[in-house]
Amino acid sequence: MLRLFISLAILGLSAVDPVGIGIMPVLLVQKHPYKRALIFLSGSFTALMLMGLVFAKGIGTFVLHFEHANSWFLPGVERAAGVILLCVATVTFMRLKSGKTEGELPSKTRKWLKLNHLKLFLLGGLIVAVQSVLDVVFVIAMVRAGQFSLSNLSLVAAVATYAVAALVIQIAVVLAFRLTPTAERDKFLARVQKLLKNYASQALVAISLILGIVLLALA
Repeated sequence: MLRLFISLAILGLSAVDPVGIGIMPVLLVQKHPYKRALIFLSGSFTALMLMGLVFAKGIGTFVLHFEHANSWFLPGVERAAGVILLCVATVTFMRLKSGKTEGELPSKTRKWLKLNHLKLFLLGGLIVAVQSVLDVVFVIAMVRAGQFSLSNLSLVAAVATYAVAALVIQIAVVLAFRLTPTAERDKFLARVQKLLKNYASQALVAISLILGIVLLALA
């Protein structure tokens, strides 16, 4: 079980979310910055937990029964996921070569970030939900967790491990902002945005490439 938790933590850390990270500097310059950042992160965490449990308890159980009769199924899915990740790495790398990098947040997203707490909570959940559906690693991780015949409490703890790890960079930005002297906070947020713009795509290429190769090797 320990290996499962460690694996989920590593996969969660690898789930780099440029949009979520980019939202943190915007929230931290608003009124009540820590409260609003917490609300957004709570929405993200809730969505990860709900979707993780759905995949692990629902789809995971179905896959477990199906795999017993069709041993080729899950390795085939893992191969397909590996190929998809390699394609993501290739496309992102080509965009970098052509000079295209991540820009500022869309105006609609910025507008939502100024709205009430409920919509901010829902935005945090919606962004994570969309990314999780598209993230083949998340799906495979949750399905695998569902195949370990864990108790309900252990399964919740396993999904929570992934969720916390997936949000740890955003949490770290908030904590670092809190610990930064007031006079230096604007510079700190500017550095976060600069790092995100310059290196988010490179991180996506590296992570997609590594995970794609690992999935193909395991399959």
